[in-house]
Amino acid sequence: MSEIQIMVVKCANCGSTLNVEVNDEITYCISCGSGFELVDGKLFPIEVNFISPTIPEQGKLIYKPFWKLETNVNIIERDAGSNLFKKLFSNNSSQPERLLNFVIPAFDCSIESLKKLAFYYTFQNPPLSPQKFSINLKGFSYGREDARKLAEFILISFEAEKPDTIRSLKYELKFLNDSILGIPFYLLENKTLIDGVSGMIVK
Repeated sequence: MSEIQIMVVKCANCGSTLNVEVNDEITYCISCGSGFELVDGKLFPIEVNFISPTIPEQGKLIYKPFWKLETNVNIIERDAGSNLFKKLFSNNSSQPERLLNFVIPAFDCSIESLKKLAFYYTFQNPPLSPQKFSINLKGFSYGREDARKLAEFILISFEAEKPDTIRSLKYELKFLNDSILGIPFYLLENKTLIDGVSGMIVK
């Protein structure tokens, strides 16, 4: 049975101890609310925000980490019917570019749950909480580069699953700014995980 190894580092802003699991690329200071990306053992600031729960309490409240990737989506060529891209650019169909914030789970879950969560938070864009929370934000399974690859996967997967809607697609994603979102979940006694905003069951 493998053991989880912990690295002990200090918050660059307040000096508090940060307990970081090996392979974690992000850490959050519960004392001052600062977020950091770990690169080659060094801490680099990264913005961390939270979303407040909106559905009634159903179990133990925990927060799971998500990547928020601000991107410029440039559709170079597309041949499609009524689909995701028409929705993306419905406000200005003559404009091939649009700013879009992809919200990608940073924690381990099934691919089906990952797609549903990413699609919901990317397009619903719920408001951020005005406050930081002194909660442990751990369980980062996906780093920055992983999240960017997943954003591309999310962009095309919803089209690929719709028959007869898309025949050709050329696009470009420019990543402008990356940050972290803490999103509320309820953990039930039977280990079921329920999204505290959408009510979605996560597997």
